[in-house]
Amino acid sequence: MLEQVKARCGIAVPVYDGEISGYIEDCLEEMAAAGVPRRLLFGENSRVLTAVTLYVKAYMGNDRSDTGKYLDLYRKKVFRLTLEDDDVE
Repeated sequence: MLEQVKARCGIAVPVYDGEISGYIEDCLEEMAAAGVPRRLLFGENSRVLTAVTLYVKAYMGNDRSDTGKYLDLYRKKVFRLTLEDDDVE
C-alpha cells in the first residue's frame, strides 16, 4: 500500500517512507475503530486506498492550508465504507 499511496501523492523519494507508513497504520486503525469492516481494510480495495491517500495528504507536511478539505473527504469516504455489510464476500 505504501508505494500506491506514494504514487497517488506524487512522492517518488524514499525519505518519507517511515512517516507515510506511520500515517497508513494510524489511518487503518482509525477506520477499524470507526466500523469499517476488517475484510475491506486488509484486502485489495481501491476505496480503502483512496481513504488512506486522503488521510496521508491531510497530514503530510508542516504548512497545509488544505488539511481540512482532505480530512472532510476522508471522513465522508470512511462513513460510506462503514455502511458495507461485513458478512458480504
